[in-house]
Amino acid sequence: MSPAPIPLRQPGWPAGAIDQSPPVLLDRFEFAAPTAAMRLGEGWGFPEGSMRWSLGTSSDMIVMMSETGHSTADCRVLGVIEGAPYLGQNPRASQRVSVWVNGILQCETSLSRPGLIAFFIPDDALGQPVSISLDHPDALSPAAVGEVDDKRRLAFACRTLHLWSVNRRPAKVQPSPPAVAATPAMLLGGFESLGDNCEFGIAQRLSGSESLGLLRFTATPLASLVDMLLHELDSIGEPGNIELDLRGDPQEYILTEKRYNLTYHTFMYADQMPASRVRHREAQKLTLLRRRMLDDLRSARRIYVLKHNATLREEDVIAVFLLLRRYGPNRLLYVVPTDDHNPPGTVEVLMPDLARGYIDRFAPYDNAADLSLDCWLAICRQAERALPGGTP
Repeated sequence: MSPAPIPLRQPGWPAGAIDQSPPVLLDRFEFAAPTAAMRLGEGWGFPEGSMRWSLGTSSDMIVMMSETGHSTADCRVLGVIEGAPYLGQNPRASQRVSVWVNGILQCETSLSRPGLIAFFIPDDALGQPVSISLDHPDALSPAAVGEVDDKRRLAFACRTLHLWSVNRRPAKVQPSPPAVAATPAMLLGGFESLGDNCEFGIAQRLSGSESLGLLRFTATPLASLVDMLLHELDSIGEPGNIELDLRGDPQEYILTEKRYNLTYHTFMYADQMPASRVRHREAQKLTLLRRRMLDDLRSARRIYVLKHNATLREEDVIAVFLLLRRYGPNRLLYVVPTDDHNPPGTVEVLMPDLARGYIDRFAPYDNAADLSLDCWLAICRQAERALPGGTP
């Protein structure tokens, strides 16, 4: 008799027209499908609901792909696995994973919550059976941590593997004439921050824009952002997920949304109102902002801004872009530090509706107001031109 399945809440990607949005979807593999076993090798469990556990320290699979139409001078292939790590009873733990394609290391990362494992498939691996191996040295037995009588060493509950054809080379955007938007406030009001910290939200404020945004002034780790988008921002605004800490002098309530590990200043103080009232007000505000963000995602009204003081992997940025496109024809601007080939204010298009901008410097995390406003304005001016919207 097979071991009892471990409960795991992972509903998957939001519904949408996955094969209509750029980049081009080549294949979708469901790990729990009846035919999945034909592609899976060692290191996998039985299907459990819509997912299948990777077991022990490694798991193998084979992907059949033809070379024609998948990899060209202009395109390459990206694989994205949706999975969730088994963490036992330690919510602060994580599981490491390395992805090998035909014996060549392509990705090393870790997951501490449901997320995406993104990796490129080398060109020379195409036109033949492609071997994908996952190494996961932190696999853990539920029985060992006293959770249930399941002695299997569980690593990741894998749901899907998507294979995408994505653009290989970015296209530079030529410097534009004066901004289409009449004022800096109107320009930056057409963008919305995806978190990391509040730098872009402060840039909007300094430009005169006070547009609402769930993540505008929120510390949002990339893993939390992916988890939110996978689960349609579920549970945000529930009072039980709100934790309040008093910090500073005078003592300010600092809010942590525990479901996704989001943190922000409330600018409300202990000598002004009790914690119960703050929690009630913030729950109402978060509920409103969640509803608004879902509406914005589905209407694709704004250009989303992703930044991180430490440069992110291009594969992870594309994976976030793909998640945004699950809601509607959304556009993403990813901002990175300038380099020798890209002056500050430069913007290049990575693929339709996805652009990368170059900034002279980010504000330090301990002083987000010390930002480069002129460069942010220059980047957004070019991005507005590079990402006009309307891509089906």
